[in-house]
Amino acid sequence: MRVVEMRYLSRWLVLLALTFSSVTANASWDEARNAVEQASAKMMKVLEDEALKAPEKNEQLISEIEAILNPVVDFDYVSKRVMGKYYNRVDDKQQQIFSTVFKDTMVRTYAKSLTGFDIVSYKVAPEGPPSPDADKQVVSVHIFSAKGDQYTLVYYMLKGDGGWKLVNVLVDGINLRLNFKNQFSDMVSRTNGDVSQVIADWKAAVAGSDSKDS
Repeated sequence: MRVVEMRYLSRWLVLLALTFSSVTANASWDEARNAVEQASAKMMKVLEDEALKAPEKNEQLISEIEAILNPVVDFDYVSKRVMGKYYNRVDDKQQQIFSTVFKDTMVRTYAKSLTGFDIVSYKVAPEGPPSPDADKQVVSVHIFSAKGDQYTLVYYMLKGDGGWKLVNVLVDGINLRLNFKNQFSDMVSRTNGDVSQVIADWKAAVAGSDSKDS
């Protein structure tokens, strides 16, 4: 085969690879978007339920939201990132304890954020710049309040064996995972590096929050 023909063949193969990569990325984003869309629709139905808006129904509301988040949030993944470099300073039992109490923290924080916005509708935003990794996608959702205000939720999705899972969220520009990570690191510093104590304190704080809300 002549050199000129080889060059054309090489260019064609590169173009084909780029095209296939683009198609794969679009398909992956569509999958991630569908996961977000389904969860958002369920969340909207809960938030529209007038029976759950009374203060005494707060725990039931949180329970409903937790049921929606359970299948789509990788709480173990998120809690590990929140602990950061301190994750391996404790044993498996302590890691799991923190994952459990952090789940409650994240659910309650997210629930309070959504109810505070007084949402009446939402819209999934079009796909942004293509992700360099098909297994990692970002899906943005615009939410609208009864007063006409618009807020944006940015969901960071990761595809694993269990399908697409949320691993971080920006609530109107506030990075929840980063905020919790900074809080955890600050607590470690204030306890002179006692990670186990931080986990115990975090658990106690969640328990205290539960008793106040009930």
